[in-house]
Amino acid sequence: MDEVYDVLVVGAGPAGSTAAMLLAERGFGVLVVDKDRFPRDKVCGDGIAPRAVHSLQVLGVEGELKGRFRRTRGIRFYATRDGVTEVRYPMGSRYPDHGYVVPRRELDDILLRRARDKGAQVLEGCRVVGLLEPEGGRIPGVRAEKEGERLEIRARYILGADGPSSVVGREAGLLRRDPLYLGVSLRCYMRGVRDLADFLEIYPEDAISPGCGWIFPVSGDTANVGVGFMLYARREKDLNLNRLWEAFLRDTRHAAQKLASAEPLERPRGAILRVGRRGAFPRRANVLLAGDAASMTNPISGEGITYALESGRWAAETLAAALHCGDSEILALYPRILNWYYGRYFHYGTMAIRYGNRPAFVNPLLAVTSRLTRLGDKMGRFLMNCRRSDYPL
Repeated sequence: MDEVYDVLVVGAGPAGSTAAMLLAERGFGVLVVDKDRFPRDKVCGDGIAPRAVHSLQVLGVEGELKGRFRRTRGIRFYATRDGVTEVRYPMGSRYPDHGYVVPRRELDDILLRRARDKGAQVLEGCRVVGLLEPEGGRIPGVRAEKEGERLEIRARYILGADGPSSVVGREAGLLRRDPLYLGVSLRCYMRGVRDLADFLEIYPEDAISPGCGWIFPVSGDTANVGVGFMLYARREKDLNLNRLWEAFLRDTRHAAQKLASAEPLERPRGAILRVGRRGAFPRRANVLLAGDAASMTNPISGEGITYALESGRWAAETLAAALHCGDSEILALYPRILNWYYGRYFHYGTMAIRYGNRPAFVNPLLAVTSRLTRLGDKMGRFLMNCRRSDYPL
């Protein structure tokens, strides 16, 4: 490919499409490449939190969700021994009073179409296999394959938004293997789930501790059902993802009752999580990472859509400034922006889930918050990073 783009975005998930949308809107030459053809499925809980709803409002996208997808009013946390804590949005924060459950097949397609409408070029079914050799301290582009054809795609800047196993991040030496910031999850759509309501349901139950399960309503009696745990827990407790899934369906006090008559609509699918921001370095030379590739998943909730949308915005702002000024050193601001907004929260969140995710702590906590609404709201704001002092970004 002969053209040199202003920005090459690798990965068309929420982070990549958001960045491409904003850059193209400002008139920059943007190419988005993704190994899949859209719409495509992606392993995810599909929950869109109020903070993510705000970002979709800023992008002018929420209108495509209203009336089409399940709207949620809050979260329910189920303790094995005592109490169910119900937290309703907006939990005293300044974010919207609702969320959604939107399958990633639909959400990512909506965002990519919006990026294309804004002027971004899109190359689907194109797999990036490596980076070109550095020239003058910069990486001039990527090597890719499309339908058996080998391509070299060149750009002034590269944004890696290609997920937790990011090829861009790996080739640039930006990914870390610390199990403190890596997790795994297993998800399946199931039909016939009992008593679904407009709430995201979280199950830190004893039978799967230190793992956690979820049931998120999709439509009717169909739900997104899944489990997950951090890799350090696998080493300490000899956890197995498939055994954890079976225990969630069979041995939990609350979840097993709701799933007793449910039938899977697919085979359970697994995915890697890169969490807590410190599972990757966000910048090298003219390369930035965003979303899951930049380890921008909430270490407590495992929720990544919020931070994919936001980091995509910050990456676009930084790249636009660098292009406008002709100064690549402006990219040094990007890691500082991420640290400013997320560093402290992600650090405390990582420690909280590392040392607090055990029955001896979770059960008494949920027993208390089930009786004290204000304390439950505080817990919900911490979990969703929607604290009272926060203004929508």
